[in-house]
Amino acid sequence: MDFEYFLKSKLKLFIFLFFGFLLSFSLPPYNYFVLGFIIFPSILYLLKTNELDKPKDFFIYGLLFAYGYFISSLYWISYSLDFDPEVFILKPLAIFFLPLILSLFYGLCFYILRRFFKFNYFFVLNFSILVSLTEYLRSYFTGFSWNLFVYSLSTDLHSLQILNIIGTFSLNFLVIFIFSFPYLFVKKNNIKILKRLFVLLVIISMNYLYGFNRLQSDLKTVDQEIVVVQPNEDLIKISTDPKNYIKNILKISLPLNRNKNAIFLWPEGSYSYVNGGNLKNIFKNQFKNNQKIILGANTKDIQGNIYNSFVVLNSKGDVMNLYNKIHLVPFGEFIPMENMITFLNFKKVTFGYQSFSRGKSRKVLEINKNFILPLICYEVINTGLLNINKKKFDIIFNISEDAWFDRSIGTYQHYVHSIFRSIEEGKHIFRSTNQGISASINPLGVTLKSSLPDEKTVFSDSYQVLNNNTPFSVLGNLMFLLFIFVSFLIQLFLKRYFKLS
Repeated sequence: MDFEYFLKSKLKLFIFLFFGFLLSFSLPPYNYFVLGFIIFPSILYLLKTNELDKPKDFFIYGLLFAYGYFISSLYWISYSLDFDPEVFILKPLAIFFLPLILSLFYGLCFYILRRFFKFNYFFVLNFSILVSLTEYLRSYFTGFSWNLFVYSLSTDLHSLQILNIIGTFSLNFLVIFIFSFPYLFVKKNNIKILKRLFVLLVIISMNYLYGFNRLQSDLKTVDQEIVVVQPNEDLIKISTDPKNYIKNILKISLPLNRNKNAIFLWPEGSYSYVNGGNLKNIFKNQFKNNQKIILGANTKDIQGNIYNSFVVLNSKGDVMNLYNKIHLVPFGEFIPMENMITFLNFKKVTFGYQSFSRGKSRKVLEINKNFILPLICYEVINTGLLNINKKKFDIIFNISEDAWFDRSIGTYQHYVHSIFRSIEEGKHIFRSTNQGISASINPLGVTLKSSLPDEKTVFSDSYQVLNNNTPFSVLGNLMFLLFIFVSFLIQLFLKRYFKLS
């Protein structure tokens, strides 16, 4: 059996699946990004070898490739179902069904590649365009922009600095293109290989040099003490005895030892329900007068709707302001089409049966003369959608409860999103989670302070600011759509004036 015959046999289905599985190790916390330079050219070579197959066959190839990728990188979602026996039965669905849903987008991508595009001079470029568009569309339609291929670069801050101009989806397109570029070395003469290798090195070097230069930027430090707390408490204990949980947070926060204007950032889900005075007895004599406390809690309006809220309290325990989460997790925080399927008696993953209601809009909150953009849990993953109303703000606070991930690889994946958002928006991010990785990340994506996933800790830091807004914070994901448009224009130009096809 020769090699080409092997690649055309039924075994190619397992190869696509295995390639996806292997590529998942390019993501955090492994970050073996070199796998991208092996897997993507191999996928292209495999597709080229089977270019006479039908479009429906290509759909299966894309489906299998993505399924291997997601089942290996998203299995940890099932860990969130370990805390409540009533939802434990859904674990197989989380492990096998969710990756399948996401993989359908990539099956369609490969179908379109075979149906409407040729395996010609622009094969690598069109593949990169289609896959990056697929990642954009599946993020848009599912609200789950997790594990884009670009996150394999999360440990290389020099390569990430271009995010401040073009954003995550555009860099994702470039990463797919660069990973796929070695395919152009196949079956070419030595001169062409050297020319194409030179082009590849120039692209990578220019981006690296831009990043190196930007990391030397001067940042202004604002003298505002932010105290980040990671309690590392058990989820079940928190839900059964929230008052004791608050007392434990107080013990490690040491408010009376902090600056008189300190802001305390506590995790998501710190308290079940906060109203006008149910924390006053706990807070009594614990804080200095002008200190502020931020915590995650459930709140309820007069209509009985409940919200996952970012709550700002003064030193006496009075509610000063709050933000209600607008990007809720399907099945985690609400049941989709709940009114239509009440007979199934579905329960959301978080404790309690009633679904959370969606907040009206993203707010900017003023706390001790600092303007704060609040993000709850995985709202931080939404590239280009953080400051929806384009309001001026100084700093980003992200509160989360990563205990649902059970210290798995999902903990690291979630943390990495904060690095990307800080560079895109050019804002300092403070992140507090009960279990996971709490951190202080400056506007260049540099982590100044952080915790271990299983550590009970507290740290304080001031925040840093850039002089100007980043281009991406102004234009958002229009930058990506512009990238795609320009890529097609380049093709038309080369086809028309250089007769390339």
